[in-house]
Amino acid sequence: MRDASSHPGSAAGTDQPATSATGRPPALARRALLEALGLHGLAQLDAAVLAALATESPMLLIGPHGSAKSALLERLAAALGLEHRHYNASLLSFDDLVGFPVPDGDGLRYLRTPATLWGAQSVFLDEISRCRPEVQNKLFSIVHEKRVQGIALPELRFRWAAMNPPPSLDDADAADGMDRFSDYAGSMPLDAALADRFGFVLPLPGLDELPSEARRAVIRSGLASIDGTGAAHPPAQASRNDAAGAELTSLIDACREGARLCAALHGPWITAWVAALVAPLRQAGLGISGRRAAMLAANTAAVHGARRVLGIVDATGDPLSEVAVADAALSALRHSLPQRAQGLRVNPGVIATIHRQAAQAATQARTDVALARILEEIDPVRRVGRALSALARRPGRVPRATMSALVSDAFASQSTQGRWIFAQELLPALVELDAVDAATLELLADSFSAQVAFEQRGELSHSVPRSRFAGFESLVRCLETLDSRDPAQVALGNLGAALYARDDGAAEPALLASQQAAIRARLAAADDDQPRGEAHDAG
Repeated sequence: MRDASSHPGSAAGTDQPATSATGRPPALARRALLEALGLHGLAQLDAAVLAALATESPMLLIGPHGSAKSALLERLAAALGLEHRHYNASLLSFDDLVGFPVPDGDGLRYLRTPATLWGAQSVFLDEISRCRPEVQNKLFSIVHEKRVQGIALPELRFRWAAMNPPPSLDDADAADGMDRFSDYAGSMPLDAALADRFGFVLPLPGLDELPSEARRAVIRSGLASIDGTGAAHPPAQASRNDAAGAELTSLIDACREGARLCAALHGPWITAWVAALVAPLRQAGLGISGRRAAMLAANTAAVHGARRVLGIVDATGDPLSEVAVADAALSALRHSLPQRAQGLRVNPGVIATIHRQAAQAATQARTDVALARILEEIDPVRRVGRALSALARRPGRVPRATMSALVSDAFASQSTQGRWIFAQELLPALVELDAVDAATLELLADSFSAQVAFEQRGELSHSVPRSRFAGFESLVRCLETLDSRDPAQVALGNLGAALYARDDGAAEPALLASQQAAIRARLAAADDDQPRGEAHDAG
């Protein structure tokens, strides 16, 4: 990643702001996007919303009833002066979108009305998770292609939707808080393909999740809607405000310029970061498609541009620093995963950990092609195999922190039996190479030590409860078939017995042998596809 000063666009008069005496672009005053539209307690969404507007990427809001989903989208459309359509997808028929079909010669034409989709610049599909599957399928082309019935909608720019949280497909103790709202019986998970078409997926908090001052501001807004006669009237923000619209348009234009600058300056880092996310996201049950990976790269540049325009900077105060880009990347990741719409939970702690590891990998890989190739390997065990090969050729080739993360990820991806085998295969080499930190060694040593302790027991009598007797008999029958003169078979037999004694599940030696062979093959395969000449790379 180049310094801002090395980029051709850093000269005066370009889209890069003037620098301060320290050589850094001056930090802008923090600007509130949604607060200016009368929406309280949503400042954490400012950058993502502005990025979605700048990229014109489809945006989906998920939140409980009364969380300002409709207000947010309606006020954006009003501020921008858009030709806007708002449909309740749960009540929608296709004729509502295209008009009533009437005969026209040998074909049909649609009677257009002010409520049909033709000529719209923005469309809001409310309650999209409650519409019938056949209607949802017809909405797909609108969201994805800006087409209806195969006919292009050239004026359509913004495609927005909103829904209540769907029932969780995960455990009830989900960690992102949305499980508290899973009692919306009519809100169903979106089809995975439709969910994947929304570039930004934003969770909105309920009233009880807002900071106290924001909560009071929401409550006070009800009083502000009462005039002197005691009659209620719509809040002022609901009508278009020309000044607010001009300000928002200016922010969108500046965000686009910022996104282009970010892509030019930090494109290689963003690419490496997204590539490093693929495997750990899949392991966490949050796998992304190629389309989503490309969206995530674009979203990161756009969110960075939005944060810079809005005056959101990192601790260094430099909006073009690598730290600022990493912060934008985390924000983009949090607001770009479609799984929430599918009833899958997104754990913020897991996301932060995955991002941190990917960011470290991207920083290391941007000047190290060989390391980048290791980190981009999808299979976690093969990834460890590649790293081991590199370490065997040149000690220290893979940083200790990186190797520790790779081994921990691969260990976590295995079944209980697989983890014992993985530790047995890997621990001696890791100790010899001094390649991982103490915490990772302890992780592997737990199962390894348990097997050694089992083999060193003076007597091997074991109390078997009635509920586990069938499994014990199966294990004994398998042990009787092993050749005691073959060290490999003896080791597998001891492993199966140790697993049983540890109450981690009995594993038949034949099954363990199969798992061992598979793990060994994946570790060894790293050398088979190693490019020629890499064995002597200089790093």
